[in-house]
Amino acid sequence: MISGRSTRMEVLELLRRKQAASAETISSELGITPNAVRQHLTNLERDGLVRSEPMRAKRGRPSLLFSLTERADAVFPKRYGQLATMVLTEIQEMEGPEALDEIFRRVALRHATAVEPELKGLDFDERIRRVVAWIGRAGTLAEATDGDEGVTVSIHNCPFRNTALKFPQVCTITPQLLTRLLDTSVSQGGSIHRGDRHCSFVVKRPRPAEPQ
Repeated sequence: MISGRSTRMEVLELLRRKQAASAETISSELGITPNAVRQHLTNLERDGLVRSEPMRAKRGRPSLLFSLTERADAVFPKRYGQLATMVLTEIQEMEGPEALDEIFRRVALRHATAVEPELKGLDFDERIRRVVAWIGRAGTLAEATDGDEGVTVSIHNCPFRNTALKFPQVCTITPQLLTRLLDTSVSQGGSIHRGDRHCSFVVKRPRPAEPQ
């Protein structure tokens, strides 16, 4: 066992390396008691990170073999943002910033095209409610608030913050989505590039239809 490391994480890492192992093997590898290992495994099973299945032995009672679930993959470090930044850097150096503009325009268009059928026939308020809820599924903590200038859509958590700080084109996805899906003008409110805590966009309410 390594000082300062979480025993829970060490159990997960060992199962990742070995694919599967018994409590006894884990105990021996990590240098902790079998009872302590079983307690960790019980908690990990409860959390849906580990599963167990009987392993038949030549003699005696079958022992349990533990392995990771698909859900456990999320526990291990990921560097998706770093990879995205590397790829975008290469594209910009090869093709220029205009290429990035086009890439994110296409990303926004692709998502908008997928969402548009769900909004047909709805009024503005219901459309913006659904669009903000859809944006929120990405973990953005998006919310909409009414104001004098229109509806402000705030993105309290940017999942792409580190990449967006280097490539402002990332921040064009949301306003392009809002413009296309709500068929109205959208202006920038707050911006992390200006030092604001989060980005926000002001969506202009459409003018009410004039009575016939």
